[in-house]
This record gives sequence, structure tokens and C-alpha cells, in this order.
Amino acid sequence: MTNAFFAPLQAVAKRLGRLWWVLLVVGIAWIVVGFVVLRFDTSTVAVISILFGILILLSAAGEVFRAIVTAGGWRVWHILFAILLIVAAAIAFVNPGGTFFSLALVVGFYFVFAGTFDIISSLFSVGTSPAWGLQLVSGVLQLLLGFIASSSLSASVVILVTYVSVSALFRGVAEIAAAFTARSIYQAAKN
Repeated sequence: MTNAFFAPLQAVAKRLGRLWWVLLVVGIAWIVVGFVVLRFDTSTVAVISILFGILILLSAAGEVFRAIVTAGGWRVWHILFAILLIVAAAIAFVNPGGTFFSLALVVGFYFVFAGTFDIISSLFSVGTSPAWGLQLVSGVLQLLLGFIASSSLSASVVILVTYVSVSALFRGVAEIAAAFTARSIYQAAKN
């Protein structure tokens, strides 16, 4: 029974496992991005703005996909939103300084919103999730970061840079770990 359960995973591992090194390269790239952002010079502004532009383009691609699979009038809204996202990405690429400071101004609101959501969500999952306390602590910390970031532009810039840097470093470590996991699964699946 367990072999039947893992058979599809082993088939995927055999096909995609040869590309484990791609995850390794991506992980190393994320770590480099994390350290470049952490230096906090003019390259930091450009890197954060470019990453934001890429994120916006990926969101636009998602909206195009939603437009393809959606019927009726909602398709128009998905297309319009995709166009708006493409324009926003172009602005992020053309004007990285303005994009960076706009993100710095918004980061406080993001953390206040995300922290409030996590606090409420954790309180609703008290009896159902063993990790509700961790989510509550995370929400309180996010809320505090949001209030600190909202207090001044310089605090917001520091929080934005730190958040992007730490996120990139963690993402890099996770990608490298996934690369070696994929490699070991691939090696086991070959045998």
C-alpha cells in the first residue's frame, strides 16, 4: 500500500530529479540577493524594486490565467487588472527609487494588516490547531513592526530592507535544502 501511495512521487522524482541543481542555483541566487539587500546602498533600492516588479509581473501572469479560465464578465476584470499590474511593473523597473520609497511607506500598513489577520486567525483556531500560539505571537510581532514602520519613513525603510533581506536568505536556505532533498530522492528513485 505504501508503494502505491509513493509511486506517483517516485515517477515525478525520476523525471524532475535530474534538475536538482536548478534549485541549488536558485537558492544561491536568493542568498546573494539577501546579502546585496542587506548592504543597504543604491543597489538595495534597485534590487528591491526589481524583485517587486518581477512579483507584480508574476501576479499579472496569474490574472491572465484567471482570465483564460473564467467565463463571462469577470474575464474583462481579470484582463484589466493584468494590464494594471503590467503598468505597475513597468513603473517599478523604470523608477526604482520611487518604487522603493512607495514600498517603504506601505510596509507599515502591510504589517499592521497581516499582524491583525494572524491574531484574529489564531484566536479562531485555538481548539483546532496546535500552532495557534505561534501564529498569535507572530501576529503580535507583525503588528508591532507595523506600528514601528508607520512611525517614520526611516524606520519603514529599515524594516523593509531587513524584511526583504531576511526573507531572501531564508528562501535561499530553503531552496538549497530542497535541492539536496530532490537530489537524494532522485538518487534513491534511480536505484
